[in-house]
Amino acid sequence: MTKQVRMFSNHRATNRTLGLFTLLASLILYFVTMAPTASFWDAGEFIAVGHGLQVNHPPGAPFYSLLGRLFSMFMPTGYVAASINFISVLSSALTVMLLYLIIVRLVREWKGTPDEMLPIEKIGMYGGALIGAFTFAVTDTFWFNAVEAEVYAVSMFFTAIVVWLALVWAENHDRPYNERWLLLIAYLFGLALGVHLLNLLALFFVTLIIYFKKKEFDIASFAASSAIAVASFLLIYPFTVQSLPSIMEGMTQASYGLIGPIFFMTIVALLLGWGVYYTHKNNYRIANIVFLSYALIIIGYSSYALIFIRSTANPPIDENDPETVEAFISYLEREQYGNTPLLTGHTFSNEKGTIDREQEVFFPRRYSTSPQHMQQYAQYSSDLDFFLGYQLDHMYLRYFAWNFIGRDSDIQDASWQSGFSETENEDNPAHNSYFYIPFLLGLFGMIFHFQNDWKRALSVLVLFIMTGFAIIVFLNQTPMEPRERDYAYVGSFFAFSIWIGLGSIGLIELVKEYLKSSKVAAYALLGLLFCASPLLMGVQNFQDHDRSERYVAPDYAYNLLQSTAPNAILFTNGDNDTFPLWYIQEVEGVRTDVRIVNLSLLNTDWYIKQLRDQWSHESPPLPISLTDDEIEQMTSSLSLHQPDTISIPVNKDLLKQAFSGANEYKETIGVTPDTSLQIYSKGIGFGIPVDSLDAEVSWYFEGRSAGQGPQGNTRYYTQVQDEVILDILRNNKWLRPVYFANTVSSQSQLGLQPYFRFEGKAFRIVPQRHENAGYGWIDPSIHAKRLEDFRFRGWNNPDAYFDENIRRMLGNYRFSITELASRYKEIGMPDSASYWLKWGEERIPFDVTGNNVNSITLYAYSYASAGSDSSAVDLARKAEKQLLEDLKSNMNDFDKLQQELATVDTELKSARENADVGRRQELQSRMQQISSRRQRITQDISFAISHLTIVQRIYFMTGRDEQAMQLAGQVDSITGGRVSIPTSREENKKQFDQFQLD
Repeated sequence: MTKQVRMFSNHRATNRTLGLFTLLASLILYFVTMAPTASFWDAGEFIAVGHGLQVNHPPGAPFYSLLGRLFSMFMPTGYVAASINFISVLSSALTVMLLYLIIVRLVREWKGTPDEMLPIEKIGMYGGALIGAFTFAVTDTFWFNAVEAEVYAVSMFFTAIVVWLALVWAENHDRPYNERWLLLIAYLFGLALGVHLLNLLALFFVTLIIYFKKKEFDIASFAASSAIAVASFLLIYPFTVQSLPSIMEGMTQASYGLIGPIFFMTIVALLLGWGVYYTHKNNYRIANIVFLSYALIIIGYSSYALIFIRSTANPPIDENDPETVEAFISYLEREQYGNTPLLTGHTFSNEKGTIDREQEVFFPRRYSTSPQHMQQYAQYSSDLDFFLGYQLDHMYLRYFAWNFIGRDSDIQDASWQSGFSETENEDNPAHNSYFYIPFLLGLFGMIFHFQNDWKRALSVLVLFIMTGFAIIVFLNQTPMEPRERDYAYVGSFFAFSIWIGLGSIGLIELVKEYLKSSKVAAYALLGLLFCASPLLMGVQNFQDHDRSERYVAPDYAYNLLQSTAPNAILFTNGDNDTFPLWYIQEVEGVRTDVRIVNLSLLNTDWYIKQLRDQWSHESPPLPISLTDDEIEQMTSSLSLHQPDTISIPVNKDLLKQAFSGANEYKETIGVTPDTSLQIYSKGIGFGIPVDSLDAEVSWYFEGRSAGQGPQGNTRYYTQVQDEVILDILRNNKWLRPVYFANTVSSQSQLGLQPYFRFEGKAFRIVPQRHENAGYGWIDPSIHAKRLEDFRFRGWNNPDAYFDENIRRMLGNYRFSITELASRYKEIGMPDSASYWLKWGEERIPFDVTGNNVNSITLYAYSYASAGSDSSAVDLARKAEKQLLEDLKSNMNDFDKLQQELATVDTELKSARENADVGRRQELQSRMQQISSRRQRITQDISFAISHLTIVQRIYFMTGRDEQAMQLAGQVDSITGGRVSIPTSREENKKQFDQFQLD
């Protein structure tokens, strides 16, 4: 007991020791599970931009870029990505430590100084703070952010330190010079603007902490305090962040350039300096603090000068090209992403089936004009229904449950589960169950907090709401998001974790009250809580948060670049087939001769001009003939298109001359022949004789459907990217190799598929037409050479975790391999076909990438076609098992929906008879939702039946007729004969031929 008393006698030493312990433990955890290189989504961009101090997507993160440069500037190339990933590791570990310190300080707010606490109260305070901090450390979303290069970990650190400093100020609020803590908070707010705006939401927490220390609660003073908080928030955002640069532009224009950006900022600095001096001299204390705080915010915000400065240097990554005041303002206001209505605007009308442009409504939630979005909107009865059902429930409460109740899987739009009932995703690596324990502990902690210190509890509640619910309202998200968005709400999960710690402390208080302050019971309870919350969550989450063996993103980028000929132009689709390529070019220096053209960005004027005017490493400007005026006009309006045949001539004499040598090639494409850069390399030609090329490339280009016109005829349009692609093709004269990544949608390929040659992971446009080429014709020697140059680091590692996005992408690789095998089979080389199939399975085993039943089935058929019977049957059996299980599950769901649909139909008839309009609309909406679910299940059943037919075909091909007939019987047993597969070899062949796999 003496040791115990001595241990807790010095609060400062104990608190620091335990704080450092949380820091070290979480630092080790995150470092061990950290991604060793770039990840998919924005991480590759942030690493490339940070290491080279370039300009990333709006509204930018300049302070994060400075940190990235600082951490990576002395690192060897192979460790640059890891060093920038480590920023998130360190920031997250510091956040966990700060959360521990925050919980301790919140307890001291109502219990007083630790010296006055009973030993059991100290046990509860320290133990509960540790449980709260470690629980947050292993939550799904925070751990995900902690191990990759993203801004959210650093932003969360700023939020945590602001909350902690507010509580430090609260303890010292009546001491001299206590304002220094508030000034430091203001400076941190300014710095955090250069990372992410999320930190600014902590302002409301800080305001309440100050209010409750300086004022006794009453409605008038509380309302005034709230108004000050809102005004302060608006002063920073949008006034300082967006409006101040706009004012600067206005003054520059009004003064005809006499007042430039530097002069304007000098005026702002002088005004702030004068305000600080005047208020200090006249002892206007509060006004002086206000001026000092705003000056410090401006100083922190000045990191945005980096964006302006670096853009003028025209780096390879220079998004939005914000080197003028006007472009800089557009960059800050995220204009390229469009406007999102917040309080008023037009919304979807269920009666009209489209956006109602005739009247504006309050709180519009269904505003997008996208046909896919409107199809989703129709499933909701009103904006409120959409807000509650989709934006609040699906896009926030679901994520909240993931973090404190349990997650069903890593599949897009996966639901939550607790572990008390089975789901169809039990085998998914992200099927994590917490049995409601963290949630109930946090709920109890919130109640306990309000009972003991309602003022600070209200402050935490406001932090919880502002970083959760308020973001939902502000973002006004559309349906069908391309990825999960839980990272945006991590601040609210942080706030709830405070209550998890306080809930643990509350349970120790019960031990104190009912078990006579038994220390044994207290330690036993803390041990139990530690095992039930952070330890359980850590064990459950470890597998799907361990990225230490994941090299897929940079290898994917490497392989895509190696799929192209020298000096190529490569069209990519979106984030995941662009950002990893930026990383590997800018950081690792791989294939910098290839010009990456992102089709999403190709709809913007600044990007087209950059491609036209600027070099990128060894890649010359692209052959774009459009003038600035033509680009401005093109990007500001929609172009209707008349379907027609497009013809682009092939000048064979020009190609022969250009491909004859380096100087001739440079001269032909318009590059100064004496440049030291290597522009021409062997392989830049087509790999076939120039004389074998067609005289012209001619194809029918329909365009994109724009619906029906007034006369009922179908109208078509082109996007800006389509027009620019066509302009490049016309002016390139077939001199530079042009590729589409195989991730680009068929619509964006402009109908050029007959001229595609499949090379590795990309389609090259070759002026030689091949009918019925499907996804492009294959020259097996070229395609095989591309594949041989690929790298697959750790892709066959059974210990590596690959999420759904990666598993889907790896399945796409198998398509490249099966197409090559099919080509070898066509030219009578089955042994080569079998070799490449086995080559692919060795590097991308199915056990590692998950049971993608479509990929397994088609790969099995490729084996059977090549005569590798045993390999084909092994995979077919694997697919059969999964397909039968899915079919059984879907048939059960289908029957339930049929019964549910019949019940709703009966209720709907009753509502019509009773003229109950409100009930009728509600039931119609419900029936539409059920019908939509039934349609999806019907599609799943059709998918299973078609793939079981392929499996049956494999059995027939390999001489296993009995097994094929048994499979037909199993299908009939599951479906009750409602759907079936063929019952004979002949029927199977006839049905199989309709799939056109050969």
